[in-house]
Order: sequence, then structure tokens, then C-alpha cells
Amino acid sequence: MIDIVCGGQAGDEGKGKISAYLSYTGNYEYCVRVGGPNAGHTVVQNGVSYTLKNIPSGFLNPKTKLVLGAGAYTKTEWLLDEVKKTSTQDRLIIDPYAVLITDEQTAAERGASHFMSHIGSVGTGLGQAVKERIERRDIKFAKDEPLLKDFIQDVPELLNACLDKGGDILLEGTQGIKLSLLHGEYPFVTSRDTTASTFLGEAGLGPKSVRDVYVVFKPYITRVGPGPLEKELTNEKELEIYHTKGHEIGSVSKRLRRVGEFEKRAASRAIMINNCTKIAITHIDMFPGNDRVKKEEDFTKPAQEFLAQLRALSAQVYPHPKIALISTGPDMEDTLVL
Repeated sequence: MIDIVCGGQAGDEGKGKISAYLSYTGNYEYCVRVGGPNAGHTVVQNGVSYTLKNIPSGFLNPKTKLVLGAGAYTKTEWLLDEVKKTSTQDRLIIDPYAVLITDEQTAAERGASHFMSHIGSVGTGLGQAVKERIERRDIKFAKDEPLLKDFIQDVPELLNACLDKGGDILLEGTQGIKLSLLHGEYPFVTSRDTTASTFLGEAGLGPKSVRDVYVVFKPYITRVGPGPLEKELTNEKELEIYHTKGHEIGSVSKRLRRVGEFEKRAASRAIMINNCTKIAITHIDMFPGNDRVKKEEDFTKPAQEFLAQLRALSAQVYPHPKIALISTGPDMEDTLVL
């Protein structure tokens, strides 16, 4: 069966940590990543931090094979650098039609003021690569790169054969609902859709085998680039706490994230559009006094009130998901299972 991890806000929700935890404690044969290197995922284990642009966050489970689907975009040198850092050369599988971003595409994007200033692109070249793919330009695919030839396999065939045998797959999505090209806050969106259905299509999978869709939320919301934020924080001392304790700094852009209050409308749309069955919450420790709490009843009153608010909201939105995971600290294993 397939489990999918999606972002319920504007990205930066901690999907990498949740994906890593699910893979590390689960029995997934494959962990699949789609999306581009403009959205990094950070995983911490035993105090060691890994920031990944390409390699799926499930790499910490040595039994899990790691897959980049046809909807993935990467740069050869970045990918091979991560393969080396994570020692995953024997487990990586790449779809022949995953796209390799070229230096020319990166330069073109960084030279486009509309992308960089108005939209707030991080300048990896993803937007330009997506544009050229849509225009049917002569782009570079993974199958065209000799350095990647040992990793190339037919991903849809491989994954569907796994499902046919009763195996499990974890599909790691990218960014969040507010950044969806289709359902987000246009024009301050990314170059693609960021919902569960699209993640499936980009991996070569269909909806019939989906078991659970996890949507990840923080008790507040952040954005790196421009775009709407409800009740955005402007107090510098408050923001410093989020930027230091909360590590609210873009993992790819290295820019300080803007911070705003939790948005009920974005959460409702994320549950509805993704057909969310389980909710994962990260950064609950940003409420003072909740670091590495082991039982839900030990959370402080503000944290308890937030959980009650989210449960009330999810009870009103189909398919009425339950809170399943709560992250109580930076390490992958600082995760409370309900």
C-alpha cells in the first residue's frame, strides 16, 4: 500500500522529519521523492543533521530503496554529492524521465526579475526547467547522463510490481498547499501542483493503492518568499526565537522565514484537497515547556488548546482525519505516536 506525506501550509512544515520517522519505524520497500531541489528537507538523527535537496528522507532506514520519480528535478552534481554524504549509492533508483536542471536553466531563472523579485524564487533553475519541459524544449533527462546510468530503472513498473506483491511504498511530497500552482495563493506559488494526487502521478502511481495521506502542520505558518500570511509577526525578539530555536531559516535559500499565525482556511483546504486521513504536527515544542514531552496529557495549556482547535477543525472537513504524530523536538525520534 502507499502512504503519502503532504504539506498543509506554505512548505517548511517538517515533512522530511515525518517521512524519515515513518520510514525508519515502518516497513516500506521504497521511499519515493518527487519535486525539485528548490525545497530541501532536513532530518536530524542522534544530533546529526542532514539537509537534502534530492535524496528521499527515508534514507535512514538501510532496508528502504530510494526513488526519484519522473516528476523529480535535480542537478547531477547536487544529487551525486548527496549520494556520497548519505552512502546510498546501492539503494538509489532514478526514473529515466526525471529532469536534470542545467547551469543554463539556473542562470536564466536567476536573471529573470519576475521569478526572483516578484515571486521570490530561490533560483535553482527549477521554474525554468519546468517551463522548458512544458514547451517541449530539448531538455536533459536522467537517462541522458552517463554518470547516472547505474541508477536508471523504469520506476512505474518497479513500484507497481511492488504493490502487486503486497509491498509498501512511502511517497514524500514537496512544499505545501499554499504554494500549489493550481490550488495555492497565485501568483505567489511554485512551478507545480503540491497535492497528493499530483505526487502519485509524478511517481507513476494510481490512487487505488493509497492507504493513508499524512498532512503535516506547524502550530504557526512560515514563508520564505512573498505572499499572504495572516497576522504576520513583526516583533524582532519574537521572530528571533523562531529563527533560532525553531530553525526557521530556508534550508535551500538560507533566508530567514517570515512567520504568521496558524491559518484555519489553509489547513481546511489541505485536509480536503489531499483527502487527508492522518495529521502530523511538528514544532509543538515552540510552545514553551513542551520539549520532548512523552505523553499528550503532559503538554502545556497553549499546546493543548492548539490540538483541540485542530481536532475541531478536522471534525468539520472530510475525510475527518485524526492527529497521528506529534513532533516534540528536533531529532527524528522526538516523535509522539497517538
